[in-house]
Amino acid sequence: MEIGKKGIYVVQSLIVSYIITGIILCVLALIMYQLKSGTKIAEAGVTATYILASMAAGWTAGRRIGKRKFLWGLASGILYFLILLCISAVIHPGEALISGERITVFLLCAAGGMLGGMFG
Repeated sequence: MEIGKKGIYVVQSLIVSYIITGIILCVLALIMYQLKSGTKIAEAGVTATYILASMAAGWTAGRRIGKRKFLWGLASGILYFLILLCISAVIHPGEALISGERITVFLLCAAGGMLGGMFG
């Protein structure tokens, strides 16, 4: 399989992961609105979203590429995080790009992508 085709599969996996992210965040917003809940549920929901979306990206990439699935899943998870980081930098200019929370999110996205790739 050529490199270009693998790249297309990774991009497709990222598209799938961002669609899943949008759906989960809409459901989370609806749940929070209905329950009039606090930030703890929102934080847990966003963390779960990162993990599930990264796993979906890794699963999709690993399944499509077929070889070294965990590495392609890891790459998808890292790219998912990097796109989130770029969006965050545009929305919140001047914020530190590296923080303890962002390192944690990076590790969650990378691990989720790798795990998804192994299952793919």
